[in-house]
Amino acid sequence: MTQLTTNELRKIEEKLRDRQMTLLEQVRNELDQREDQHLTDLLGHEPGDSGDISLADSLSDLNIARVDRQIHELRDIETALGRIRNGSLGQCIDCGEGIEYQRLLAYPTAKRCLNCQQKHEQGYAQEGHPSL
Repeated sequence: MTQLTTNELRKIEEKLRDRQMTLLEQVRNELDQREDQHLTDLLGHEPGDSGDISLADSLSDLNIARVDRQIHELRDIETALGRIRNGSLGQCIDCGEGIEYQRLLAYPTAKRCLNCQQKHEQGYAQEGHPSL
């Protein structure tokens, strides 16, 4: 297993913290906008038909989905920061081998080495897709 240097860990942590701050700001903005946005704002002040209401609901759902993805990413960042603290960042959770520094630099919340990630994705590719 390749051990990450202190400098490499520092770069990854900095990248994680920068992304964390960006996401926190985005979530705050989304929630502030959601509080300020009412159905009449989405529709205008005239009564809307069922299509207008459906569009307003869809826009609201998109905002909720975006916040949900951002919160999920924030949790992944917290987990990665915890792995830095306990010294396990860069260790694949499946095989225990090292995760390449370049992979961590590109995707700092990576939990698996590339080979294990590919196997994981193949194993769960059909999840949510009904089969006969």
